[in-house]
Amino acid sequence: MTVRNNVSNRDNSNSYRIRERDTLSKIAARNGTTVDALAQLNNIADPNRIRAGTTIQLPSARDGFEGTTANPTQTNVGARQNPGDTFDAGTTAAAGLTSPNASGTNNGYRNIQDLGAFTRGGSNSEAAIVVGTSEGNRRPDGSFTASYGGHTDPGNAAHNRGSFSYQGTGANTPQQADQIWNRELTNATPRYEAAARAAGLDPNNALLASTYFDLHTQSPRAAQNFINREMPRLAQDPRGVTRDSLIDARVNAYRNDQGVLRAAGFNHSESRLRADQTRRETALVTALDARGYRSGTTQADGVPQGQVPVPTPRPVSENPTVAPTPRPASERPTAAPTPRPASERPTTTTNGATPTNLNDTERVAATTDRAAVQTRTPWISQYDASQVERAGDKACFRAATAMARQSGANVTDVTRRIQVATGEGPNGITVDRQAAERGRNYIDQQLAAGKPVVVGVNHKSTANVGNADGITDHFVVITGRGVDQQGRTYYTFNDPATRNQSRGADTNPNNRFYVDENTGGLTRPGPRTGYVVGRQFDVSMIRPNA
Repeated sequence: MTVRNNVSNRDNSNSYRIRERDTLSKIAARNGTTVDALAQLNNIADPNRIRAGTTIQLPSARDGFEGTTANPTQTNVGARQNPGDTFDAGTTAAAGLTSPNASGTNNGYRNIQDLGAFTRGGSNSEAAIVVGTSEGNRRPDGSFTASYGGHTDPGNAAHNRGSFSYQGTGANTPQQADQIWNRELTNATPRYEAAARAAGLDPNNALLASTYFDLHTQSPRAAQNFINREMPRLAQDPRGVTRDSLIDARVNAYRNDQGVLRAAGFNHSESRLRADQTRRETALVTALDARGYRSGTTQADGVPQGQVPVPTPRPVSENPTVAPTPRPASERPTAAPTPRPASERPTTTTNGATPTNLNDTERVAATTDRAAVQTRTPWISQYDASQVERAGDKACFRAATAMARQSGANVTDVTRRIQVATGEGPNGITVDRQAAERGRNYIDQQLAAGKPVVVGVNHKSTANVGNADGITDHFVVITGRGVDQQGRTYYTFNDPATRNQSRGADTNPNNRFYVDENTGGLTRPGPRTGYVVGRQFDVSMIRPNA
């Protein structure tokens, strides 16, 4: 059954009669729309239950799913296209091209380990940020432009909202719009994965997958041509899967079976279409680079200058339970400190301070997978006197609250803490299971809102008299949540107890808490001795945000 034959099933009222073995997803794919749009338009409560012989309505030209959206400040670029005239005969069938010498996807971009996770998290999903950057509604650091809340599409005067410039029904807020479109991309992912594998390409490649998600957001029909016809050609392209080859593929995806360009939103002008596709693909590259998907970069060193959140002023004191103590001369910043030779640098500290290896400069390879929910929290060393009040061995809490503050989270005082640990012994802490569950729920809620959470951890058996509970030895910042390949839930964190960013940042695969099935608490396995960045961490308290 070809798409060309299916087009003839439509009548002049833009309706479709359901056939045997039809599914709503198949109908949506053939007609350049989505399951959500069809279900909402036809009041279908269960998209998995439709009846052959029933006639349903197809979305009109302003359903919000077909077309192109650019930065709303631009003119004549970004007109939404009419699903009825974008292509003369609908979406092409798969080209069936194969090559034993496929170039693959070794293009310098890491793999997205879980494509499903890439489209989860509402407005915090990686897809919302990356595609939103292309749409002009987001920035690579995850922040929002003025158009995110809503703007008028210059092409069809429809109202757009959210990261993906959604124009459909069922969304009263940008956040609801993002949830709808994340679901649409999730539904479209299996077709993309199957087509990529058939073409000899890696569907998890960050640049290839993001290009498909972006093109599907712009024009579902063009995206279908892209996976059916253009991906097999990409596999044979001597340039490989690169920005330039992807731009060509995007443009060609707007051609019909006869090779005629059908891009109504650009008045069928190849020069205008190519300019827009170049802009969008370049924006994707910028976003992926900034978010650490290019091999050899991290999130911190990938964010372009000027897009890192602006730090807010630091208060004089950030921990009301610890009286300020004069800083020794070794901790006071100087105008231009002179590096000491390695033989003179301290390797550990004493008198109860954080045991830190100040000679550690070895770069830790960043993790290859990413958390489904990830805040944009900068890493700060507790030894960085330019950002941390009274920087030094005992400044972990002040460094943690500084990280949180730069992400828009203000940590409340210690009297509002969620106390997870009720005691400690030689083998670790005793956990209040109900408090641990309440704490995890709170962390999940804050991460969903884009805010990190400061937590106290226990990493040694001796009491710590400097903290309110006498149990907490150190503070870190939880920055994200994901599921690993074994199906275990984990929480990423930034650890300030080092001067080595690759070791302290949440890109370090060792900086993850897992849920202890026996206690319900959060733990990072490790030894009880040695430098603090490698020790076992057991979350002892959670410090809520204001």
